[in-house]
Parts: sequence; structure tokens; C-alpha cells
Amino acid sequence: MKETIVSNSEKAFVQKLITSGHRLDGRTYKETRNHQISFGSDYGSCIASLGETKVMAQVSCEVVQPKQIRPNEGILYINVEVGPMAAPQFEANRQSDLTVYLNRLLEKCYKDSKCIDLESLCIVVEEKVWSIRVDVKILNHDGNLIECASIATLASLAHFKRPDVTRAGDKVIIHTMTEKDPIPTVLYHYPVCLTFAIFGSDILISDPSYIEEAVCMSVVDEDNVGGGLLVVGINQYKEPCLLDLTGAAIHSVNIVHKAILSASERGKLIIDIVKKSIISDDTLRQKRARINYKDIITNEHRQSLIRKELSIRLKNFNTNELKQESEEEMDQDDDDDVKIIEPSKYDIVATLPKTAEINAKTGKSAWIEISSDSEVE
Repeated sequence: MKETIVSNSEKAFVQKLITSGHRLDGRTYKETRNHQISFGSDYGSCIASLGETKVMAQVSCEVVQPKQIRPNEGILYINVEVGPMAAPQFEANRQSDLTVYLNRLLEKCYKDSKCIDLESLCIVVEEKVWSIRVDVKILNHDGNLIECASIATLASLAHFKRPDVTRAGDKVIIHTMTEKDPIPTVLYHYPVCLTFAIFGSDILISDPSYIEEAVCMSVVDEDNVGGGLLVVGINQYKEPCLLDLTGAAIHSVNIVHKAILSASERGKLIIDIVKKSIISDDTLRQKRARINYKDIITNEHRQSLIRKELSIRLKNFNTNELKQESEEEMDQDDDDDVKIIEPSKYDIVATLPKTAEINAKTGKSAWIEISSDSEVE
């Protein structure tokens, strides 16, 4: 399926809205969407959410032979997968330009910046080392994938713990988690990638949405200056680790300076969120609490129902019993907000706003819509 093309009228509307100081979702230029980090039952399993953009990261390890040029260092491998689950235009088991782009930026941010102590992954020099693999899967694409993917990668690496190893002569024994406590990954610093959308020559937007990313790549202002996407990788010490520009060339140095200052503030907050999430997860695991994605998926499903504001919800009912009542209901006025029901047959219970649940004492159960002025007694 081809990607949905943004029309010229939509581009003109978004550009005019942003130049006037507003955004489609009501945020300011520096305001970002809500961050949420959730961990699975295994160490290194993480789901990061940035608004409606969701990315899952899973870290695994295995014992392999080291590289000849680095005989005493472990190996870090990052793999990004973008499939039809993220958006309909992506194909399964096929690399796209976006997949290569995300993979390249994540490798530059985490491998080239030397954030992981690879020497601590060595078991036997020139013979056996640990190979750490990070599988990043895009679950939903709603803009700013690189920032959400970097948060998921960082959280999964910081949360991951590898099995302990004992060397007895020429033998290497890998202990299970029940035998010995696992060893956490050593991180020198915590880098994270932050995305900015450039409109014209002086407008910089933090955390762009999907439509804002599409519009900024094709925007040309009155001075014939185009826009683009600027990715800034920064750690908790406010040290830049990565700079990547996609789109038109930057005509002002102030844009880059402004982006680095904003990224240093946002990066520190995101890293604090990652650290607090890991500490909270460790506390729950020490208390023997059950940790999985079940509660997260249930809560997100409930929130989606609230956001859509469904007016009518049906529960289990017998269709044969409703056939006779359907003909009588056709004659009723459609403008009625409340359906009168005999209290002797039903119990009406208020649930969500503007809705009420009808529990039939005998027979069926159903949902009806009530107006905001009416009250359920």
C-alpha cells in the first residue's frame, strides 16, 4: 500500500498555523508529547511510548568469538524492524529507507559514542565474548520515530542483565538466574536522540508529529529557505553525541545552537524518566510483583475507548429476544436522548460519562446513551 500523500491545502494550512505560533495538537514549539516507559517480564524488554508513537525493544545476548581487531571487547548489534504494524505502507520482511535511516542513527548514537563498556563483555581474550543484540520493532508510527526508538533502546540496555559466567580451566560455565544473580550492563553515559522540525529559517519545533514531519520537508518560506529534520544526540552531561540533518541546508548557525540548548534540557528530563522507571521496576521485582504488558495493553484499550467517546456500547444479549422489540423501536422518535425503561425489569447503573449500563434482572443486558443534563437514579 502506498503512503498517504499530504495535499497542498493541508501543507499550506499547517505551515500557516505554525508560522502564526500554533500547532495542530495545541502544543507550543518546545512542548513534547507524554513519555511512557514500560518493562516486560524479562530483563531488557521495554516498550516506549511518545504520544501515539510506540516502539518495542528487546535485548538478548550470546557467547561468540570476538573480532580480530578487538580481541578483548564484546559486540553490540542493533537491528530495527519497521513492518505493516507500524503503518500500512511498510512491507513485512523488507528493509525500507526509513529502516536503514533509523538503524544508522541508532548505531552512531550508541556504538560510535562508546556508551557501553565493551571490555566488560569479554569472557576469554581472543576466544569468547558476549554479543549484545538489540531488536527494535516499531509498533505504531505517529511521527518522531528516532526519538522514541532511542528511548526504548536506552531503557532496554540499561535494564538488561546478562547471566553470570564462571571459568573453570578451559571450561566456561554460564549460570542461570536462579544459581547466581545476573550482571547489569555497564553504561558510561546515557545518550538519547532528540528530533526537531525546522520551518523556514528561524522556527524550530520539538517532537514533531507525523504530519509536521511531512510538511517541514517540503516547506519553502518567502526567502526561499526550506525546512528539514534535525536530530541531536545528547547525554546526561549535556555533551552532543550525534548531529544529523535531513532536508534543506541550514542557513543560520543560531538554529543549531538553539537545538542543542533545547536538547540538553529535554535530554536530561528523558534520562531521568528512564532511570526512575528502572528503579521502580527493580523495586517491584524485589517485592515479587508480577510484571508484564497485560495491564499496559488493557489500560491503553480503555483510554482509546474514552478518546473515541463511543455513544453506544452493547453487551452480550440474545438476538432472538430483540426481534420483536426492534419493530416497535422503529416507530419511536430518533431525537430522544433517553429511552424510558421500566424500573421493575432493569437496574440502571452509571458507568462512563454520558453512558449508563442496564443490567437486566431477567433476560438481556444492553447499553444506552443518556444526555449530559439527565441523571441516572
